[in-house]
Amino acid sequence: MRVVVVGAGIVGLSAAYALRGTGASVRCVDAGEPMAGRSAGETRIFRTAHGDAALVAEARRASELWDEWSFRAGRTLVGAGGTIVSGPRVPAWAAAMAEAGAVHRVVRGVLHDAAGGVLDLAGAGAFLREAVLPERRAVEGVAADGTVRYADGGRDAADAVVVAAGVGTPALVAPLDIDVPEALSHHARFAFEGPADGPCHLDGRPDGPLASTYQHRTGSGHWAVGGHLPDEDTAWELGADEVARRSREAVVDHVRRHLPRLDPTPVAELRCVSGRGLGDGVHRARSGVVHAVWGDNLAKLAPRIGEVLAADVSGDTPVAAGG
Repeated sequence: MRVVVVGAGIVGLSAAYALRGTGASVRCVDAGEPMAGRSAGETRIFRTAHGDAALVAEARRASELWDEWSFRAGRTLVGAGGTIVSGPRVPAWAAAMAEAGAVHRVVRGVLHDAAGGVLDLAGAGAFLREAVLPERRAVEGVAADGTVRYADGGRDAADAVVVAAGVGTPALVAPLDIDVPEALSHHARFAFEGPADGPCHLDGRPDGPLASTYQHRTGSGHWAVGGHLPDEDTAWELGADEVARRSREAVVDHVRRHLPRLDPTPVAELRCVSGRGLGDGVHRARSGVVHAVWGDNLAKLAPRIGEVLAADVSGDTPVAAGG
């Protein structure tokens, strides 16, 4: 079987890696650099904690696969330390974890996810790039019969196509009547100097203009802090610079008031693009032999998404990872 994977972010590389494990001949292409776009940056938060028991189960399977990848890569891809969750979502998330049989505890209203930790996204990308060998090539269009048209005039005739192209996915699959939301927003997180220890933390309590915040260690030995602003402050039309300015102002104020162990002057920032209103979860659709996948916060589930897509393409589809 010949498969073309469009997109060399963490999800596309994961799909290509899993597909090669089935014996398929896989070409992975991207118009830009691998692990750019939504997969940029050194680290992410890994958690099994979710508000839906099915997603908790998917994250638990992803945790097993991250362990397998760590062994093959010769480096720890999800660090120990755990993830804690605070705020109004704790009861629902704890109930979902209990339903899924996931190890957790709630202490003084804080949910402790022992399987969580810092995801070494840069290390995972290096491991996958070496295994997959993605090509830099822009795709102009895909057809339901597996034809892939490249911007340079070339074509591929594939038995299956996986489109995991992030912000490029809606335009590529719209002609196939696959409706992927196109509304985008900007986001920025910031790194601060100070003790880079302790568990990852997702806090659902609002603080000033921030609806929620998150924090975790970075690969550079700093502490990353981000927050979620109202939609009007992250709108695509504002531009990345203005959204970063508004985000910086709110996050620095949060750090000054709540994280005194950190120097409140940012030493780095990471900008990314997200789909508006997608939240947790994975979305998949198919037209002919073209399989599309999209969503937000997908890095933590990437090995599992790749596993499910590979099974889907090969005809052994499990009911999981977005259905």
